[in-house]
Amino acid sequence: MGRRNQHSREQQREMAIAAAELILVREGFAGLSMRKVADAIGYTVGSLYLIFQNQDDLLATINERTTDAIYGHLRDAIEWQSEPLPRLQQLGAAYIEFAQTHPARFRMLFEHRLPPEMEPRTSSETRIRRMFELVESCVAPLMSAASPQQLRRAATTLWSGVHGIASLAISGKFKWAGDAEFRGYCDDLIGTYVAGLQQR
Repeated sequence: MGRRNQHSREQQREMAIAAAELILVREGFAGLSMRKVADAIGYTVGSLYLIFQNQDDLLATINERTTDAIYGHLRDAIEWQSEPLPRLQQLGAAYIEFAQTHPARFRMLFEHRLPPEMEPRTSSETRIRRMFELVESCVAPLMSAASPQQLRRAATTLWSGVHGIASLAISGKFKWAGDAEFRGYCDDLIGTYVAGLQQR
């Protein structure tokens, strides 16, 4: 029996998002369905479709929240560090830490694709851009003579490597390395890449 009218539309929305996130953690992306979410919050599937266009819309909303959470985690991690190289290395470590702490959300952020008929959300693109601008702001002091294009290319190249380490850290394929070692890999990658940039 549904509990319609007991909660506002916004409350139902928050409940659905929380339930979907929990299902993702427990069962992974393949285990998620609108019916499971509806059952978890005690509402009908039809009521969910009054809030979200479809499951992809729900997932896009969760991904926006994940992007916000990553951004906040990265920003907080570097707040106390003013030295350029350690600041950039701390940024990378925080990114890997988030992936290891929230692997299901991290995977879905990069693996979920909207169907062709759904337009990409401007709000999602804005969030991704804001997060990447944080990376650029940490790289910039180490490339004082670089043009904006050079800075963006360097930041993109470097962060692609950091993201690769984060993805390996949650893949379960490198268990012999130990969780703590991924921070060392990231430090080595960033330190070596920055040293190479400064030799140009």
